[in-house]
Amino acid sequence: MFLKKIIKIIIFTICIFLIVVLSFYIYIEKNNIIENKIKNGNKVSFIILLYDIGNLFPKKLETYVVLYERSSNILKILSINTDVIVDFVKNRGKSLKMLFYENSKKNLDYAIERFYLDLYKIIGNTAKVDFYLNVNFKKLKPIILNDKKLRDFILNDNFKNRDLKSLTHLEIIEYISKFAIYKVLNIYKQYGLLDINISKKSLFSLFLRFKFFKPVIMFCELPVKYTDLTVELDKRNTEEFLNKVYNVSMNSKKSNNDVIIDIKNASKKSRMAEKIGWILRENKFDVLDWTNFNVSYYKTLIKDNKGNFYQSLRIANILKTGKIIVSYNSNIYSDITIFVGKDCIIYDDFDKKKKDKN
Repeated sequence: MFLKKIIKIIIFTICIFLIVVLSFYIYIEKNNIIENKIKNGNKVSFIILLYDIGNLFPKKLETYVVLYERSSNILKILSINTDVIVDFVKNRGKSLKMLFYENSKKNLDYAIERFYLDLYKIIGNTAKVDFYLNVNFKKLKPIILNDKKLRDFILNDNFKNRDLKSLTHLEIIEYISKFAIYKVLNIYKQYGLLDINISKKSLFSLFLRFKFFKPVIMFCELPVKYTDLTVELDKRNTEEFLNKVYNVSMNSKKSNNDVIIDIKNASKKSRMAEKIGWILRENKFDVLDWTNFNVSYYKTLIKDNKGNFYQSLRIANILKTGKIIVSYNSNIYSDITIFVGKDCIIYDDFDKKKKDKN
């Protein structure tokens, strides 16, 4: 008899919980402009501007243009290199970052407004987004920077090359996307610290969507050209990238043998590029070449040079590792470049025999 009462209480509690959750969901969704936009138009876009008016991360300026596609469940994140020159003539060769901090000395709101206008000069209509989030790193501290792992990620700013910096940025995004519900609720509570045009309810709903639907993250770099003194916009590659990759719905029409692969061993372990080359050939990929690389990578990096994201995902699945970065460059012959990192573990028959002898 006692057991039956306990069971009834548990069932009643579960029912009440489900009713509360459902009611809360209906309450949030009733006037949720983000969800309505996604359902009606399939896509929704954001811009995230992180700056430092203070001494937490001096003169750090990070900007991401984000596009979410409901049909493919892909979250496209375009990382803007804020060292890129805006206009050589009008701005005397000053970068996005330099102009922002010069303008911020006059007025922060003006600096943000000018930044958006300068960004429009670089990426055109892609800079016209539905929603924005502008926030000082200092205000992020009580929200997420008390997380030691995340803080260490952000503080790490000593990179041997741009690839390793992009890898860290991608890891930060992946880490935030896996936040536990209690951390999401903490952001919800600290909503007042954010300069944002998304309602509190819509923001929480968006976190829940990404939490439960787990979109595939497609991390993209703004195509730029590096010189000895400046970082300049690669206009032709930027235009092609935006028109062919970023602003279009994803498709997977290409087969494996339609893409050309170049492999570089950045693991400091012998024969890794060769082993991966043969494995990919067995999976019908066209492997052009494999060579050693002079910089050591802690993670395997798959660089999509021509907009072959689904093939990059297949490669990561075959290798059981690999962070994908879309780094569009039509001047490179290979469609995909793989930098084999220290995390990649592949044995062949020779390795197994050698291991057995030891």
